Amino acid sequence: MSPLKQTTWKEKADAKRADVLSNIPQEWVLAPKEIKEFRQDILGAPTKLLDPAELEITEISTATELAKKLATGELKSLDVAKAFMHQLDEYFEKHKKPSGPFHGLPISIKDSFNIEGIDTTLGFTEHIGNAKSLKQSSMVDLLYDLGAVLYIKTNIPQTMMTADSENNIFGRTLNPNNPTLTAGGSSGGEGAIVKQRGSILGVGTDIAGSIRIPSACCHTYGFKPSNHRLPFYTKDSEDTPFCFGIDVSSGPIANSFEDLKFFFETVVQQNPRKYDVTCSSLPLIPVKKNEQMKIGVLYEDPSLPVHPPVKRSLEAAAKILEDAGHKVIPLSSFPNFEDAWKTALSIYSIKVKGDVDFFEPLIKAQEPLIASLSQTGIEYYLPKLSDTLHETVSSLRKAKSFSQRWHDIFIEHELDVLIMPPAPSTAPPHDTYGIPPYTSMWNLVDYPAVVIPHGKAKHTPNDVAPELASHLEGMFARYVPEDYKDGLASIQIVSPKGTDEALLGAAEVIDTVLNASK
Repeated sequence: MSPLKQTTWKEKADAKRADVLSNIPQEWVLAPKEIKEFRQDILGAPTKLLDPAELEITEISTATELAKKLATGELKSLDVAKAFMHQLDEYFEKHKKPSGPFHGLPISIKDSFNIEGIDTTLGFTEHIGNAKSLKQSSMVDLLYDLGAVLYIKTNIPQTMMTADSENNIFGRTLNPNNPTLTAGGSSGGEGAIVKQRGSILGVGTDIAGSIRIPSACCHTYGFKPSNHRLPFYTKDSEDTPFCFGIDVSSGPIANSFEDLKFFFETVVQQNPRKYDVTCSSLPLIPVKKNEQMKIGVLYEDPSLPVHPPVKRSLEAAAKILEDAGHKVIPLSSFPNFEDAWKTALSIYSIKVKGDVDFFEPLIKAQEPLIASLSQTGIEYYLPKLSDTLHETVSSLRKAKSFSQRWHDIFIEHELDVLIMPPAPSTAPPHDTYGIPPYTSMWNLVDYPAVVIPHGKAKHTPNDVAPELASHLEGMFARYVPEDYKDGLASIQIVSPKGTDEALLGAAEVIDTVLNASK
């Protein structure tokens, strides 16, 4: 009797794609000709595919407005769900009230969240078919209780440790603004679908920048709260945190600042600790808007220089804020971002008892690395597991030192918030994003951070590519102006740990000033 033939990683990936496709209504599946056409004009696709009634729904500017229309019965959740991709309508007819603040609201969610009956692959072919072994994520339970319609899980990178959302199962997520540029990661599917208005509100996770990077690349709004303000882990499970010392933060991605606040406030008011024991029991803290803030500005870390259009955009933002009556304070002395990245990596690498080797699913399936991991030098920056107590303690002490220094800076300058670039570049070409020290710093010290869009990145004929130290070659996208066609600038706004509500209040004021004419 011949041995059973083992399924290859490629066969598993092909079967998974076919299964997903079979569950999509055929009238929603694009023909190859249409796919080719829309690759050149992704943002224009809805006007050619949706009927006027559907288009009117998907063009509603905010999830907040859409939720109001659903809550009053002006729109049916079934119609809305169809427009973005019945039980809730029946609930409304029977009880004459919405099932919750998110009644009928279609919300997209990152693949790393578990939904009952659905695989969570994390970009590994080895995880295909794991649905039965998973417990539903606490965030999913909470969103269902709020009346949300979770209609799609979105793409992520293989390993979730790169900013290019590509894997060997579903392929590459494209940037709706320019398909030759990265959509970011690891919540790249969320950034892309929200920008495309295939979703009015999405949920991602962030452990090194995974909400903020796609938000910057796709030119949307994204919010990484302080750790444990919003739920992530499964209820009543023995799951350990993904990393010891730096934890995952759940947060929203949206097309308006209003929706970041709407999501955060609604989830916090639902008492997330009922769903996730790791969550804080801190209630929503009311804050007053401060129309005259002290805003620190960090243009770049000299050891990790930013591209000229990125610096130019931040300088313009600082000037606009100053003209609006805010005190802008340039920072010249601050912790080194490369050192912080190395410290963060060493903490990501701490192996908690019971965890599997980071690359075990790839090795087991004999699955190749995606290009952004294998071709850019980033493999030298991927976690290497710590195996001594001394290394663990040393890394955590360094993290505390970074936290203390930032605390001192905020106190010394009496800062309300800090503004800075989310990355050295705007969305770069595929597989070139590299490492994320401009975002991971805030995971290391557990500071909440928001990314907001800030217009087009302007190039000039005199722009020169910044010089990088030789050991950083391949770790960052090079500045070649023609590679950044239609580049869009964003700004990262940061405040101290636990000041989430104050950050949202300050960032709302900044967004209003910078994007008033949008």
